[in-house]
Amino acid sequence: MGDMAVANVLGSNVFNIFLGLGLPWCIKALADGKPFMLDPTEPILPSIMLLLIYCAIFIFLIHVNGWALNTCLGYQFFGLHLAFVVWSAVSFYVSI
Repeated sequence: MGDMAVANVLGSNVFNIFLGLGLPWCIKALADGKPFMLDPTEPILPSIMLLLIYCAIFIFLIHVNGWALNTCLGYQFFGLHLAFVVWSAVSFYVSI
């Protein structure tokens, strides 16, 4: 049951981020006939790169653990998520 929960969280987050951002941008670009330009004061590239790195680490850790969840892997995921939250908070408050 835990495997399904982790797969659901990863899959839904990646789907929501990439489709939730990509589809509206694509529709706007098609409607306007020109590329959608992001606000340069809001850097999105570091967040996207961090998500891709996070997904790669996530899949690597599950693979190394034999495609099974256990307590140690849960602590590793918790630590990764905590590091992400700290990075997000620091990057938000430093950029203000």
